[in-house]
Amino acid sequence: MASRSALRVDQEGTFPSPLARQSRAIHPSARRVARFIVAAVAIGLALGAFCLAGVRKVCAARRDWTGSAVCGGCHPAELAAWQVTAHARTRERFATRPEPRCLGCHATGEAPAGPAIAVEVGCEACHGAGAAYAEADLMRDPPVARALGLADVSTPKARAAVCAPCHRSATRGGFERSGIDPTAPVHPVAPRP
Repeated sequence: MASRSALRVDQEGTFPSPLARQSRAIHPSARRVARFIVAAVAIGLALGAFCLAGVRKVCAARRDWTGSAVCGGCHPAELAAWQVTAHARTRERFATRPEPRCLGCHATGEAPAGPAIAVEVGCEACHGAGAAYAEADLMRDPPVARALGLADVSTPKARAAVCAPCHRSATRGGFERSGIDPTAPVHPVAPRP
């Protein structure tokens, strides 16, 4: 014999199935979270397929770069601190536009393999092309921002890994000769309250 709750009639005058009752019980925000998780897994699988297919490096297109001024709209203290560094003044080191082989370290963009967006070591030279993660709500969620391309520079080891390709090169003489501490923040600012 069916239980009393199973015999309840819904608003349309029918006897809903247990599955129908359960699906109505799921909160709308839980459905959104479930859709987000499914989308994230699909994106992860697609990226994994790229890696397995032998794609060594995915280059960002010109539209994927926002520029340091856009970053400074939300991070004004960091922009001001960066503007007094040698990274911001890279253009001053060259009388003319540098050769493509130099732009790999002395520019922001994909040089020498792709376009150089700016002859400066701007925000995105270290943090990654920002168009995908620049929205404020994404930046407030570091794991999502990192999944969308924000480079992790939150620890000294992570900063050293980002700095190493340029500052360990033969033209710089390595970290020791250049006097650069790869674990130190590049543009230190006071912590936010």
